[in-house]
Amino acid sequence: MKKAFAILLSALLICAAFAGCSSNKSEKYSSETLIIGYTEAVEPFLSVDENGKATGFDAELMKLIFDDVKGDLKNYRFEKVEEGYMLEDDGGFFDSEGNEYSAALLMGGAAKNEGTFNEDYSFTEPIITNRVIAVTAKGSERTGFTDFSEAKVVVSSDNAMKAFKANKTIYSACKSLSETDDINVALKMLDEGVADILVTDEFCFNKCDKAGDYAVMEKELDTIEYVIACAKYSGWKDSLNEAIKELKDENYDDGDAFTPLVEKYFGYNASSFEYETND
Repeated sequence: MKKAFAILLSALLICAAFAGCSSNKSEKYSSETLIIGYTEAVEPFLSVDENGKATGFDAELMKLIFDDVKGDLKNYRFEKVEEGYMLEDDGGFFDSEGNEYSAALLMGGAAKNEGTFNEDYSFTEPIITNRVIAVTAKGSERTGFTDFSEAKVVVSSDNAMKAFKANKTIYSACKSLSETDDINVALKMLDEGVADILVTDEFCFNKCDKAGDYAVMEKELDTIEYVIACAKYSGWKDSLNEAIKELKDENYDDGDAFTPLVEKYFGYNASSFEYETND
């Protein structure tokens, strides 16, 4: 009986030990967890399912560079935060013992020059760049911004409309303005002469199989630069820049793994990332 009891007690202790391990593994937050905030899940940058699993360009980029930037951290997770959330300050994430943690980075299509973004954060060099462009049918006589005068303009995408309205001179000079969310409809309007100029952004335009059949004006209306944001004066910025530079380096490891990742999610090389150290 004593032997049987000892065996049973040992089994219970082992189960308790494994139960403790299971509990630790299921803990969402700890001092070893990097919390990456996002305000909206903007595709193709980021998509987060109901179980918290993140996919998309930013998710895969972080997976590739995490080992190079993690320091003493063991893991990371994406969590939604409110607009204006102050990184490494606002908190709001608690472990089972009531300890509070904050998001250290902001990803998910975080763009410079939006509101007080530049004042609130430090950030990496631009990782993804989206230009707002003017497109015409090939052979069109309208080749520059002065040719917006008395032009029938169609706008496709919210980014394009925002940039177009901000360029007040050409916005007020056009003859008529129409808008469509469908880039293919907009291009058809150019083909049929219903519109003289299409204002759109490269994310939308380069999804079209026939993008090469049209002329793009040399000068862009706006450039939207997407970055990884971190707390002001944080040490994250340099380590992230270094990691992405290394990922892009053709002479490192298996070669440039960054450009194929960009092309996978955006359909073309939508990056102008350049980073040089001060050495």
